[in-house]
Amino acid sequence: MAYKKGLFKTSVGRKNLMAVTGLFIAFFLIIHLVGNLILIIPDSWFPIEFWGGVESAHDMYNAYSHFLVHFWPITLVAWILYISIITHVIDALLITLNNNKAKGDKYQVTDNSTSTWYSRNMGVLGTVIGLFIFIHMAQFWLKYKVLGTEHDLYELVVTTFKQWWVVLIYEIGIIALGFHLAHGVESAHRSLGAYPKGLMRVIKYIALCFSIVMAVLYAIIPIIIYFK
Repeated sequence: MAYKKGLFKTSVGRKNLMAVTGLFIAFFLIIHLVGNLILIIPDSWFPIEFWGGVESAHDMYNAYSHFLVHFWPITLVAWILYISIITHVIDALLITLNNNKAKGDKYQVTDNSTSTWYSRNMGVLGTVIGLFIFIHMAQFWLKYKVLGTEHDLYELVVTTFKQWWVVLIYEIGIIALGFHLAHGVESAHRSLGAYPKGLMRVIKYIALCFSIVMAVLYAIIPIIIYFK
């Protein structure tokens, strides 16, 4: 009971829980990115023999998507992801409300003179990302996995990204995600206290590089599809 109270009731416990869920979401983003890069594989690369001689990115992406939907361990991981996102959001709100009530500094920001603007606006970035996730899931996850009204996910994605305004929305969401990751990954490690202070500068650099790579790779997918 003491552990449970420490995990959910104290400021440190909430920050640790927020850090763990945030790092899990960041790990998922890597896996999600790898799968979606299939969408922009050049036609000249096909057929790909080690993938059963698949003839096109269209076939490869649909086969990959079908596997994800029907492989139960992936379904289990997906539910863990949904719970992690909800927990992360609730935790962020609780921490923010608690900090505002105590008139203290925001999450993991103690010196405004040295902090970045995105570290001071994680709530705003998180709100943009939340809206982006809602739109993303409504466009693809809901139609393909829940309602079953779309059976060709590749065609659905390509058709969707042929609209300039959709691409614009995605680019805004991805930019917000990149900034959120830049501070969030570093802050999560700092909260967990998994590394000595001297190593945190390296962690900060790694977090920045990670966020840039993720944002750039995610951003080019809708752009390439739009102009293809």
